[in-house]
Amino acid sequence: MIIESRDKVEDEYAESSCDVVCVSFLNLVDLAGSERATNTGAEDVRLKEGSHINKSLMTLGTVIKKLSEGAESQGSHFSYRDNKLTRILQPALGGNANTTIICNITLAQIHADESKSILQFASRALRVTNYVHVSEILTDAALLKRQKKEIEQLRAKLQGSHSDHLGEEIFNLRNILLQSELERERIALELEEEKKAQAE
Repeated sequence: MIIESRDKVEDEYAESSCDVVCVSFLNLVDLAGSERATNTGAEDVRLKEGSHINKSLMTLGTVIKKLSEGAESQGSHFSYRDNKLTRILQPALGGNANTTIICNITLAQIHADESKSILQFASRALRVTNYVHVSEILTDAALLKRQKKEIEQLRAKLQGSHSDHLGEEIFNLRNILLQSELERERIALELEEEKKAQAE
Protein backbone atom coordinates (compact mmCIF):
# COMPACT_ATOMS: atom_id res chain seq x y z
CA MET A 1 0.00 0.00 0.00
CA ILE A 2 1.39 3.43 -0.98
CA ILE A 3 0.44 6.18 1.49
CA GLU A 4 0.83 9.86 0.63
CA SER A 5 0.26 12.51 3.30
CA ARG A 6 0.59 16.25 3.67
CA ASP A 7 -0.04 18.80 6.42
CA LYS A 8 -3.58 20.10 6.64
CA VAL A 9 -3.51 23.92 6.61
CA GLU A 10 -6.63 25.97 7.31
CA ASP A 11 -5.16 29.28 6.15
CA GLU A 12 -4.09 29.16 2.51
CA TYR A 13 -1.66 32.06 3.09
CA ALA A 14 0.03 30.39 6.06
CA GLU A 15 3.77 29.98 5.78
CA SER A 16 3.95 26.19 5.99
CA SER A 17 5.09 23.29 3.87
CA CYS A 18 1.57 22.37 2.67
CA ASP A 19 2.97 21.40 -0.74
CA VAL A 20 5.30 18.79 0.79
CA VAL A 21 4.04 15.26 0.23
CA CYS A 22 5.39 12.46 2.43
CA VAL A 23 5.35 9.08 0.70
CA SER A 24 5.33 5.77 2.57
CA PHE A 25 5.03 2.14 1.54
CA LEU A 26 3.14 -0.10 3.96
CA ASN A 27 3.78 -3.84 3.67
CA LEU A 28 1.86 -6.27 5.86
CA VAL A 29 3.20 -9.78 5.34
CA ASP A 30 1.79 -12.85 7.06
CA LEU A 31 4.55 -15.44 6.89
CA ALA A 32 3.30 -19.01 7.04
CA GLY A 33 4.79 -21.39 9.57
CA SER A 34 7.78 -23.52 8.60
CA GLU A 35 6.37 -26.90 9.63
CA ARG A 36 7.90 -30.13 8.42
CA ALA A 37 5.89 -31.98 5.80
CA THR A 38 5.99 -35.17 7.86
CA ASN A 39 4.33 -33.38 10.79
CA THR A 40 1.62 -31.63 8.76
CA GLY A 41 0.48 -34.72 6.83
CA ALA A 42 -0.04 -32.58 3.70
CA GLU A 43 -0.29 -34.19 0.28
CA ASP A 44 -0.33 -33.20 -3.40
CA VAL A 45 -1.05 -29.45 -3.85
CA ARG A 46 -0.75 -28.69 -0.11
CA LEU A 47 2.60 -30.46 0.04
CA LYS A 48 3.86 -28.50 -2.98
CA GLU A 49 2.62 -25.24 -1.48
CA GLY A 50 4.32 -26.05 1.84
CA SER A 51 7.63 -26.72 0.09
CA HIS A 52 7.41 -23.34 -1.69
CA ILE A 53 6.67 -21.62 1.63
CA ASN A 54 9.63 -23.31 3.31
CA LYS A 55 11.89 -22.35 0.39
CA SER A 56 10.78 -18.70 0.70
CA LEU A 57 11.42 -18.72 4.44
CA MET A 58 14.82 -20.33 3.92
CA THR A 59 15.81 -17.59 1.42
CA LEU A 60 14.54 -14.91 3.84
CA GLY A 61 16.50 -16.53 6.68
CA THR A 62 19.67 -16.57 4.54
CA VAL A 63 19.33 -12.87 3.68
CA ILE A 64 18.69 -11.90 7.32
CA LYS A 65 21.65 -14.05 8.45
CA LYS A 66 23.99 -12.24 6.03
CA LEU A 67 22.62 -8.84 7.06
CA SER A 68 23.01 -9.62 10.77
CA GLU A 69 26.64 -10.67 10.21
CA GLY A 70 27.44 -7.37 8.46
CA ALA A 71 28.09 -9.02 5.10
CA GLU A 72 26.80 -5.89 3.34
CA SER A 73 29.88 -3.90 4.37
CA GLN A 74 32.07 -6.72 2.99
CA GLY A 75 30.40 -6.49 -0.43
CA SER A 76 28.67 -9.87 -0.28
CA HIS A 77 25.89 -10.80 -2.69
CA PHE A 78 22.36 -10.85 -1.32
CA SER A 79 19.84 -13.12 -3.01
CA TYR A 80 16.88 -10.71 -2.84
CA ARG A 81 15.77 -11.60 -6.37
CA ASP A 82 15.86 -15.34 -5.80
CA ASN A 83 12.41 -15.22 -4.24
CA LYS A 84 9.31 -13.04 -4.45
CA LEU A 85 9.12 -12.75 -0.67
CA THR A 86 12.63 -11.34 -0.27
CA ARG A 87 12.11 -9.09 -3.30
CA ILE A 88 8.98 -7.57 -1.70
CA LEU A 89 10.68 -7.22 1.70
CA GLN A 90 14.00 -5.83 0.37
CA PRO A 91 13.37 -2.22 1.54
CA ALA A 92 12.39 -3.52 4.99
CA LEU A 93 15.64 -5.48 5.38
CA GLY A 94 18.40 -3.01 6.17
CA GLY A 95 16.85 -0.26 4.04
CA ASN A 96 14.74 2.85 4.59
CA ALA A 97 11.97 1.32 6.70
CA ASN A 98 10.60 0.81 10.18
CA THR A 99 10.22 -2.95 10.45
CA THR A 100 8.34 -4.99 13.04
CA ILE A 101 8.62 -8.77 13.04
CA ILE A 102 6.36 -10.87 15.29
CA CYS A 103 7.53 -14.47 15.71
CA ASN A 104 5.22 -17.11 17.17
CA ILE A 105 6.38 -20.41 18.59
CA THR A 106 4.69 -23.39 20.20
CA LEU A 107 5.67 -25.21 23.37
CA ALA A 108 4.69 -28.56 21.86
CA GLN A 109 7.62 -30.97 22.03
CA ILE A 110 7.09 -32.29 18.49
CA HIS A 111 7.74 -28.77 17.10
CA ALA A 112 10.83 -28.07 19.27
CA ASP A 113 13.18 -27.91 16.24
CA GLU A 114 10.91 -25.40 14.43
CA SER A 115 10.60 -23.28 17.57
CA LYS A 116 14.38 -23.25 17.96
CA SER A 117 14.93 -22.19 14.32
CA ILE A 118 12.30 -19.42 14.70
CA LEU A 119 14.06 -18.09 17.81
CA GLN A 120 17.39 -18.12 15.94
CA PHE A 121 15.72 -16.25 13.06
CA ALA A 122 14.33 -13.66 15.52
CA SER A 123 17.70 -13.11 17.22
CA ARG A 124 19.34 -12.54 13.81
CA ALA A 125 16.57 -10.18 12.72
CA LEU A 126 17.22 -8.08 15.85
CA ARG A 127 20.77 -7.40 14.65
CA VAL A 128 19.69 -6.02 11.27
CA THR A 129 20.04 -2.22 11.17
CA ASN A 130 17.68 -0.06 9.13
CA TYR A 131 18.55 3.50 8.07
CA VAL A 132 15.30 5.44 8.28
CA HIS A 133 14.68 8.86 6.77
CA VAL A 134 11.51 10.65 5.70
CA SER A 135 10.71 10.34 2.00
CA GLU A 136 9.35 13.65 0.76
CA ILE A 137 8.26 14.92 -2.64
CA LEU A 138 8.79 18.68 -2.84
CA THR A 139 7.23 21.02 -5.37
CA ASP A 140 9.20 24.13 -6.34
CA ALA A 141 6.81 26.29 -4.27
CA ALA A 142 7.29 24.07 -1.20
CA LEU A 143 11.07 24.16 -1.62
CA LEU A 144 11.03 27.97 -1.84
CA LYS A 145 8.79 28.20 1.26
CA ARG A 146 11.09 25.92 3.20
CA GLN A 147 14.21 27.85 2.18
CA LYS A 148 12.51 31.16 3.00
CA LYS A 149 11.57 29.84 6.44
CA GLU A 150 15.14 28.64 7.05
CA ILE A 151 16.53 32.04 6.00
CA GLU A 152 14.15 33.81 8.41
CA GLN A 153 15.16 31.48 11.24
CA LEU A 154 18.85 32.08 10.53
CA ARG A 155 18.27 35.83 10.38
CA ALA A 156 16.47 35.76 13.74
CA LYS A 157 19.34 33.74 15.25
CA LEU A 158 21.87 36.15 13.82
CA GLN A 159 20.01 39.17 15.20
CA GLY A 160 19.70 37.41 18.55
CA SER A 161 23.42 36.73 18.64
CA HIS A 162 24.10 40.37 17.64
CA SER A 163 21.85 41.64 20.42
CA ASP A 164 23.58 39.32 22.91
CA HIS A 165 26.95 40.55 21.68
CA LEU A 166 25.86 44.20 21.90
CA GLY A 167 24.47 43.64 25.39
CA GLU A 168 27.79 42.16 26.45
CA GLU A 169 29.68 45.11 24.96
CA ILE A 170 27.40 47.59 26.75
CA PHE A 171 27.93 45.74 30.04
CA ASN A 172 31.73 45.84 29.55
CA LEU A 173 31.64 49.56 28.70
CA ARG A 174 29.55 50.30 31.79
CA ASN A 175 32.08 48.45 33.95
CA ILE A 176 34.94 50.41 32.39
CA LEU A 177 33.04 53.68 32.94
CA LEU A 178 32.31 52.77 36.57
CA GLN A 179 35.96 51.89 37.18
CA SER A 180 37.10 55.19 35.61
CA GLU A 181 34.65 57.14 37.82
CA LEU A 182 35.91 55.35 40.92
CA GLU A 183 39.49 56.10 39.87
CA ARG A 184 38.61 59.78 39.29
CA GLU A 185 37.00 60.00 42.75
CA ARG A 186 40.08 58.38 44.33
CA ILE A 187 42.38 60.86 42.57
CA ALA A 188 40.14 63.77 43.65
CA LEU A 189 40.32 62.60 47.29
CA GLU A 190 44.10 62.28 47.10
CA LEU A 191 44.36 65.85 45.69
CA GLU A 192 42.19 67.22 48.50
CA GLU A 193 44.34 65.44 51.08
CA GLU A 194 47.49 66.88 49.47
CA LYS A 195 45.97 70.40 49.49
CA LYS A 196 45.10 70.05 53.18
CA ALA A 197 48.60 68.82 53.92
CA GLN A 198 50.15 71.78 52.05
CA ALA A 199 47.83 74.23 53.83
CA GLU A 200 48.90 72.87 57.19
